[in-house]
Amino acid sequence: MNCEIDNIIEEKLEQLREKKYKLRVFQVELLVRIDSDYGVDETLQDIRSIAGVTVVTALDSQYRRDSQTYLSHAKIKYHPRLDSVTAKRYLNDLLLPALRSQEIPGCKVIRVMTKPEQI
Repeated sequence: MNCEIDNIIEEKLEQLREKKYKLRVFQVELLVRIDSDYGVDETLQDIRSIAGVTVVTALDSQYRRDSQTYLSHAKIKYHPRLDSVTAKRYLNDLLLPALRSQEIPGCKVIRVMTKPEQI
């Protein structure tokens, strides 16, 4: 019960901090595995099609011959459409599920490298 209350309080505090800024743009860095059949550029383009995503940049990509995949360190900038949606909630409820779905084929999230950060 206390954990739920703490989460609610933290979410509300995050919303208040975000209201200081007019433009709510955030960024997060992810480590993703991309099947070579789909390619890095094509997959990044698919990620850009997710609602709220504004910019996707591959910071580093390495081809792994043994698994025939690319391991890419990507920076994703996004703008949650609703003011009631915090950066963390957008990441957990919209962005990560979309990346893990068939909406972005051949893409698997390995790790969230950074916490969502307002820019």
